[in-house]
Amino acid sequence: MDVIMLTAMAPWLFLLLLGQSALPGRTAIEPLSFDSFPVSSAFRGTPAPPVLRTAGQRLFRTQIREAAKRGPNFAGHYTIADWGCGTSCESVAVIDAETGAAYEGPFGRLPSALLYYGDAMRYDRDAHGNYIFDDLSYRLNSRLLIARGCPNFRNCAAYFYEWTGSEFKLLRKIPATAEPR
Repeated sequence: MDVIMLTAMAPWLFLLLLGQSALPGRTAIEPLSFDSFPVSSAFRGTPAPPVLRTAGQRLFRTQIREAAKRGPNFAGHYTIADWGCGTSCESVAVIDAETGAAYEGPFGRLPSALLYYGDAMRYDRDAHGNYIFDDLSYRLNSRLLIARGCPNFRNCAAYFYEWTGSEFKLLRKIPATAEPR
């Protein structure tokens, strides 16, 4: 090979040496974990009754009130209330156990789908190390919510949200496929 050809190939050789994740269009994805979004403490008192502000919250008041009574299950002092919205479908609200403030979930309805969520499967395991395939995954000691499905019947994916204290911030979306690649 001559010097001109090696010089032209040098950038591509460099990228290949760095690994496949450095190729154009491919990036390494930093894993998100529940431990990456810790909360300082969990609420231990009697949960406040939910303050229902929207028509949607009032429509599902029984499910929201019953969930709130059970106490926090998410982000230290919040309760995720979820209920069915049809076959293989969930809706959610978030209730602050300290104040009773109720917040909307990150989607109206989340129909589940028998799809493959790629690397999103490896982020969520139970205490025994087994993969969890639930539509929603969350922890009392974390602000991370993982939702798998087709929010409002479109864009099927695994969605990673961070709870800010008043709303969900989308961190990552891993599109679903019909089968593993």
